[in-house]
Amino acid sequence: MSVLSWHAGLNVGIGFMDGDHEIAAAQINALAGAAAAERPALLRAFLEHCREHFGREEEMMRQTGFFALACHAEEHSRVLAELEAVLNRLEAGEAQDGYFAQALPQWLLNHRNTMDFVTAEFARKAGYRAA
Repeated sequence: MSVLSWHAGLNVGIGFMDGDHEIAAAQINALAGAAAAERPALLRAFLEHCREHFGREEEMMRQTGFFALACHAEEHSRVLAELEAVLNRLEAGEAQDGYFAQALPQWLLNHRNTMDFVTAEFARKAGYRAA
């Protein structure tokens, strides 16, 4: 099931962010199309991907002196907590179909279009170059 089509037009111009977002979209599609029994393992993998991605983003924000680091990092923490809560519901036997088909893909697009877009623009203007 494809609930999210990632394409180059959604890239923000920072290589690791673009690559991570593409992976996240594929993982969200897998979660949306998976049977309920498969979802906990898939969500654990997605959570780990998010932790790593958010860590890379937050390090870039620190390196560039991003003005909204605290706000952006708070959103990352909020989403990780939400994903943990969804995992708990999955493990309790709730399929969470709507979350994976609608809420999570919409969050990724909204986050990309707002916080990540601004963060990437700021980082480029600050001279950020990925190692």
